[in-house]
Amino acid sequence: MITYTLASLGITAIDIPEAIFLNIEYIMNEYSLGFTHYSSLDLVSGLLQREFSYVAGVDKISQGSCATGTNIRKLPSLPHVHRHWRPRIFEWFYKIVDNFLLERGIVAIAMDYVDRYLEAQESEPNQEAMTAHQYQLIAMTSLYVAVKLHGGNDHGNETSPWEIKRKTFDIKEFVKLSRGEFGCEDIFRMEILLLKNLKWKMNPVTVMCCVDAFMRLVPAPGHLYPQMEERDLKRLRLGHTVLHDLARYLVELAICIDGITPYFETNRSGYFVNSLAPSTIAYAGVLLAMDMMTVSAITERTREVFQERLEKAQAVMVAREALFTHYEQIYMRFVPNNIEILKLKKVIHRSFNPSLVLEPPSGGDTFQTNAGFHPFKVAHAAGMFSACFSQHSGDDIQPPSPISPIEEHERAMI
Repeated sequence: MITYTLASLGITAIDIPEAIFLNIEYIMNEYSLGFTHYSSLDLVSGLLQREFSYVAGVDKISQGSCATGTNIRKLPSLPHVHRHWRPRIFEWFYKIVDNFLLERGIVAIAMDYVDRYLEAQESEPNQEAMTAHQYQLIAMTSLYVAVKLHGGNDHGNETSPWEIKRKTFDIKEFVKLSRGEFGCEDIFRMEILLLKNLKWKMNPVTVMCCVDAFMRLVPAPGHLYPQMEERDLKRLRLGHTVLHDLARYLVELAICIDGITPYFETNRSGYFVNSLAPSTIAYAGVLLAMDMMTVSAITERTREVFQERLEKAQAVMVAREALFTHYEQIYMRFVPNNIEILKLKKVIHRSFNPSLVLEPPSGGDTFQTNAGFHPFKVAHAAGMFSACFSQHSGDDIQPPSPISPIEEHERAMI
């Protein structure tokens, strides 16, 4: 069988020592799962359909007029207490989730509950202004419900050094976290109100699940280049892994940025109902992550196939939802050069600080072979990051909530 290399495709790549590949083999094997191209399309189209029901249901669409062709639904203004506390609550959520060693995607679910609860409250006539005390109870209860429904309560896999061993939790732990502000009964009562106000819709689509689903549309290197030499395939698999981790980090930054919410009118709001939807943030995050990587890590053909598949998945979803009046006017398609996508990418990039992602390796050796090793370090040393990655383009201060993915990985090794 005739094989070829990256060099034969006109792609220049810095060589990576074999020892490094041995250390990251466990990560690259994660992408050998048996998801087919067609099952991934169904997954993404179903995810987009469920998201649409949350951020742009029939009741919301009917509130507006199509006279202008923009912003069909009337979004409520971001409440003052929410505008003031939302960034701090994000940081607090991450600290609690990290303390329990839970999946950090739970934070986005909890904040979705807070956003939608306050949105429902804003639509009530003669609604009194919410106090900081009430807001904190809503936030704490939202996190409690999110952890209870989506966090699991297991101890993790003790046989694998790469698995995080979770801590158990219960209502008493959350009461302790309130430092005497709330009791069990306060949280229980607010839980009932939360469930009623959210109409028992407790499974929102989040940026993390969108990123994970979108990454299934990125073609596996072995499928795209079946006759490529194994060494170059390993390099592309590493690039695939780093792309996934980087995209997750970028969208985690994005949701912490002030005004990034699809449920309220803010200075970030766009012209479409999904301008700031989780899938749009995830799409912008994946595109920005691709921009930050060289073609020796993520080839041009890989990027093209991803875009083709995502457009196909969105077209399936659009065909299902086209019965909505004025649907084409209010729903944005995933196009790389769309002005809304470009603005969102710029906002995320301005909040990204490469020095927080690439910490200097310990021990003086660029390629770490101990438990503290992280693929980002290898990718950087191997020239997989482009100039876009290194340019800290901004005036914005990076939100403090998400820690460096390297810190997160190394903490899991303890």
